[in-house]
Amino acid sequence: MINLAEFPELIVQQEVEHLEAFTGFETENRYTVLTADGEPLLHAWEESGALSRQFLKAHRPLALHVVDQDGQPVLAVDRNFYWLLSHLRIADGEGRPLGSLNRHFAFPGRKFTLDDPAGGGLLELKGSLFRPNTFMFLREGTEVARITKQWGGILREAATDADTFVIEKDTDAIDEHMSLLILACAFAIDLEFFES
Repeated sequence: MINLAEFPELIVQQEVEHLEAFTGFETENRYTVLTADGEPLLHAWEESGALSRQFLKAHRPLALHVVDQDGQPVLAVDRNFYWLLSHLRIADGEGRPLGSLNRHFAFPGRKFTLDDPAGGGLLELKGSLFRPNTFMFLREGTEVARITKQWGGILREAATDADTFVIEKDTDAIDEHMSLLILACAFAIDLEFFES
């Protein structure tokens, strides 16, 4: 079993969906999670309805499944349809709740709380409007991790919504449990802010 806490940096790379790139028809997202050296660790895929992808866009209900290289479940993420403020449920590979990511109204900027299964706050997740590609995880005001969307180049950015995110974390402050929650947040950030 992979211990994500060992890696101070992870790369979450969305796979290019060729049908989507040529037709504009929104397809289910697929991701590969890599080490900083480019070694694949995990694979993830979205499960959602075709109509909800086309009409509800980033607000659609969905489930994400994350497995290791042997196909063993590592993480399960799901959410219902939402109007304004999203709520993402996060479970381990065996379906045990790990926590949730809850969006809160904030102006200007983007604000979430990463909560434990009982609803207690673990970390605050903030994104500034002035740095739209950077999201910081704070514990009592101190940054312990961050997710940054990488610029893919003009052609990739214009032709697809396939994004790459870098997760950087303080390995002394973030354990395996928190590493899984932060990984789930990277998927949520892509689905909520970078779908179109």
